[in-house]
Amino acid sequence: MASDSQLTPMMAQYRRIKSELPKDALLLFRLGDFYELFFEDAQAGAQLLNVALTKRGVIPMCGIPFHAAPAYIGKLLKAGRKVAICEQLEEARPGQLVKRDVTQILSPGTHFDERMLAAERNNFLAAVYALDRRFGVAVADLTTGRFQTTEVENEVVLLGELERLHPSEIIYPVESAALHELLRGSFSNLSPYDDWVFAPETAQFTLREHFKVATLDGFGLKKRTAATGAAGAVIHYLTQNLRRNVEHITSLSFYQPTDFLVLDATTLRHLEILEPLHRDAPRNACLYGALNRTATPMGARRLRDWLSQPLRDPLHIERRQGAVELFARNATCLENFRKQLTEVRDLERTMGRLSIGSGNARDLVALRIGLEQIPAIQSTLAQLAAPVSDSGPSSLSDAVFEPAATDNRALVEELAAQITALPDVVSLIARAIVDAPPLALKEGGIIRDGFDAALDEARAAMRDGKDWLARLQSPRLRSGSILSSDITSR
Repeated sequence: MASDSQLTPMMAQYRRIKSELPKDALLLFRLGDFYELFFEDAQAGAQLLNVALTKRGVIPMCGIPFHAAPAYIGKLLKAGRKVAICEQLEEARPGQLVKRDVTQILSPGTHFDERMLAAERNNFLAAVYALDRRFGVAVADLTTGRFQTTEVENEVVLLGELERLHPSEIIYPVESAALHELLRGSFSNLSPYDDWVFAPETAQFTLREHFKVATLDGFGLKKRTAATGAAGAVIHYLTQNLRRNVEHITSLSFYQPTDFLVLDATTLRHLEILEPLHRDAPRNACLYGALNRTATPMGARRLRDWLSQPLRDPLHIERRQGAVELFARNATCLENFRKQLTEVRDLERTMGRLSIGSGNARDLVALRIGLEQIPAIQSTLAQLAAPVSDSGPSSLSDAVFEPAATDNRALVEELAAQITALPDVVSLIARAIVDAPPLALKEGGIIRDGFDAALDEARAAMRDGKDWLARLQSPRLRSGSILSSDITSR
């Protein structure tokens, strides 16, 4: 292998950038129309991607086409590897070294690749921290902004909770050999991380800085040191190790496993609650598949949570049953509600992409369409929660159900109160973005004519310039038959 003194300026640049990355990240280095991997990364990448391993002088290398990079990156993530994307920040000029820098670091639990994401399942990054005979667990989904944490008392409950959450990647203190031994039998993508990051004092500082608060008591973390350590490690790992933007993670919730019926990994698997027991069975050959008639991916993810984490408080169960009964009694409201929700699509992941700057104009259109449904949804919920006269059953379902022992409207009224219409946002997107924008920003044609005077002027100049060039190249002009005044007037 060449020494640093023998490296070309470009390879020295590669070495410098590589040295600043997590040690287990594969660096994809942009060279024109290809991403190249060098040295040990090339040897690992060639084997994982099944591409040819070649040499640049004595340096091992392999490459993948830029236009096909997402598919190759997906293979690396599926193999449990981290991937650092190094882009060219300027146009190449002869004899000058092109500026390059890492624009993103992807890992199995932190990517946004729609081809690898399941709409009905969160893509969780999890952190586990053992302290004082308790285990802190924190999970974050960058695609939705969901961030929650808990504490469990023993290894059996810990494994069951992780099985339920099904994280794509788990970080844990690097010095915790016992924790690694416990997790490695059931989970493959384990990432050891610096112990000091999990320390409660460090984690408290990390979380307070992120949420801009003086205390974590409002998040339910008072005296929850193990949960605090895990949650702080998640934010530190995302921001410092992977250099990710987490501004869209604006809340953290603490939940008590004792508030729910605890279903361990064996129960979830053998009762076929979330997945069929046999891999070749159809997807609906489990409780979740049989019940899932949700209208949105967000609803599918919520149903998955409810089935794997059933309520145990009778009052909360009755409130949920009451809301279901209200819908069952009013078929018209239920049908309207489902139609309205189908237009909302996956608002959580749309907002996630837009919040971190990876979205596109089609995400903005999807956001507008989703927000446009809010007034109608509010109206449907208000109609559903309105008092009903006692003049007799108004539908077949009214005749089937016994009179409710509790106020069924409470949960529906709470839901309606949490929804806020945003007409200004809807109006802005409608005025600014065309109805059918291109997928890529670089294609242009995204902003409507009339929205920005300066843009309209630039577009007019571009169109007029093209028309003038077309006339200049016309046979009439080439034959010299055009009047000189036509030329001098331009």
